[in-house]
Amino acid sequence: MDQLSQRALTSQLAEDLTWLEEHSRHRTRESTLGTVEQAVQTSELRLAAALVRNCIGPALDRQPAMPLHIAVIGGAGAGKSTIANLLLGTVSAEANPQAGFTRHPIVYTTATGALNWAGHLGFLGPLQRAPQPMPSSIDADIYQVRRVPPDPTGFELLRDAVVWDCPDMTTWAAMTASTHDGKNGQGYLARLIEVTALADVLVYVTSDERYNDEVPTQFLYLLLQTGKPVIVCLTKMKEAHAEPMLDHFRKEVLRHLPPGVVNCLAVPYLTADQRQDPIHQAARYRIPLLNQVGVLTHAPVRARRRTLVGALGYLQRSHERLLAVARHDVTALENWRALVQRGEGDYNQRYQQEYLCSERFRGFDEALVRLMDLLELPGVGKPISGVLWLARTPYRLLRTAIGKALSRPEGLGLPELPVLEQALTGWIDQLRKEAARQAATHQLWAHVANGFASAGLADQIRDRFQQGYRTYQMSLSTETERTARAIYEQLEQRPAMLNTLRGVKFGIDALAIMAALMAPGPLWSDLLLVPVATSVSHQLVELLGKGYVDSQRELTRQRQMGLLTENISGPLADWLAKWPATGGSPFERLQTALRRIPPALEQLHTLIHPSRETN
Repeated sequence: MDQLSQRALTSQLAEDLTWLEEHSRHRTRESTLGTVEQAVQTSELRLAAALVRNCIGPALDRQPAMPLHIAVIGGAGAGKSTIANLLLGTVSAEANPQAGFTRHPIVYTTATGALNWAGHLGFLGPLQRAPQPMPSSIDADIYQVRRVPPDPTGFELLRDAVVWDCPDMTTWAAMTASTHDGKNGQGYLARLIEVTALADVLVYVTSDERYNDEVPTQFLYLLLQTGKPVIVCLTKMKEAHAEPMLDHFRKEVLRHLPPGVVNCLAVPYLTADQRQDPIHQAARYRIPLLNQVGVLTHAPVRARRRTLVGALGYLQRSHERLLAVARHDVTALENWRALVQRGEGDYNQRYQQEYLCSERFRGFDEALVRLMDLLELPGVGKPISGVLWLARTPYRLLRTAIGKALSRPEGLGLPELPVLEQALTGWIDQLRKEAARQAATHQLWAHVANGFASAGLADQIRDRFQQGYRTYQMSLSTETERTARAIYEQLEQRPAMLNTLRGVKFGIDALAIMAALMAPGPLWSDLLLVPVATSVSHQLVELLGKGYVDSQRELTRQRQMGLLTENISGPLADWLAKWPATGGSPFERLQTALRRIPPALEQLHTLIHPSRETN
């Protein structure tokens, strides 16, 4: 796959994941149940999309490994900006006791550091680079670049890396609000996720008072699944309490989390002098932190590869859970399709019972007469057939009289088209009522109910029925006549078989006559028995012919039912089943995303692990 195709692949995958995130956020705002769970799912989707556009995309685009990205993260009031200053060796990050003071990401680099790493398509998603320096408390979807002087101690962390000071981990509910609304302060977590996806190393900051807060701990759990190494800095305790607090944190928090925390460091309360001069006054806390970061970043190519492989592993392990955000929508679609299929079954059954079962197909009665005529002797045998026909006249007259006396008037069945139209009305009513009943339970049912109420869905169904009915009539017009004609035409085209059947019929008649003549009794009894015998033999042959004709009649019923399913009910059911996911509806986009994401992940696996694919 060429570079352009790779870029299109990652852009499309990030777009699909972002759409699912927006869809999840929209559903969460509409729902009163499971808000936290859905918000966590929204965060996971944002992280997945951010990993694709900020980590996997640039790597496949052959972006250089340097600079590596070190992100300082943590809960409200944990002291993230203080830890960032320890890393930088200067008071650049705006430390403030006010929780949530840093409201957008800020990246620190050297005065001469290049920024070409920020030029990848889709970098940081909706975040735009601020055109000029501004306070950290500005609440907007931006990120700032700040340049710092070189470290006088010679520890050149920023030679191979940049440091990000991130917004707080607030509540999960932040993910349910728009990430583009800079006025409500609800975009912190979304902005944070963009940077954590980009990061090669995470420095997790938590304080003595809040080291076991639920949301930061859950967020750390999520990030550890991406394979990124994490350094924990426990802050704001007394010096004497540092080691006990670290032990307690390891036992009560870390043991419940996935592996990936490489070290835990304590940074007790810093004095004003220590905060103002971290290089000299806080060296005892700064140097262990720098050494740990240095171990993780000393080989940039290897560190970036670790980030890439971890991102792909997270996407592959969690993609079913990520797509589960749409499980309610998929269930609603499946329920709608099941309702459509039940309606199709009822429609076909009603047609079968109200029309097809009572349809006589008169052409087959005519075909039976033609068949019996064909079995009479031709040519020189015609006089014999005539004599036999005269002999059967009393029987024929008697059968006709008895038939008229015993038969009831044949009921008039409904014509085919009214039956089909009435069945269609019943199908539409069933769909309309169920959509109205469930409209409050899911957006899909509300969408269908609105289709019936204002979008002319019922008229569209009838229009499609008319189109299918015309095709059905064209297919049906020759089917019955062709099948009925075939009953006798096939015999006419096969003279040997026809003559054999004629001979068999004549033989039966002859045997019946001989049996009547050989019966004991006076001569006048023979005159009675011969017509009876010829009538019985003829009736036997006629019953056999009628059985064959009736079997063809039944096959025609089955073929006509098949034509109805093929041209009317089947296409109509297929169109109805797909209707909620067509016409630019959210469910159409949902289907597209669910269809494209799994194969896209497979392609990424092949690109990132080509040797494994060939082995």
